[in-house]
Amino acid sequence: MPRQYTMSDKARAARSKGGKAAQTLDAYITRIVDRAPELTDAQIARLRTLLRPVSGGSAE
Repeated sequence: MPRQYTMSDKARAARSKGGKAAQTLDAYITRIVDRAPELTDAQIARLRTLLRPVSGGSAE
């Protein structure tokens, strides 16, 4: 009979935390920046619209 695989609660929590960290906004941005040379012109245009200055924002 095969042995059942078990994980400790500590290991399960560490794995869950690592998975959540990979899905943060900072993680996504880092991946985009790292792959910037691969971006198409259409993708660059989409990102450019997000980075335009917005008038009336808190930065003014």
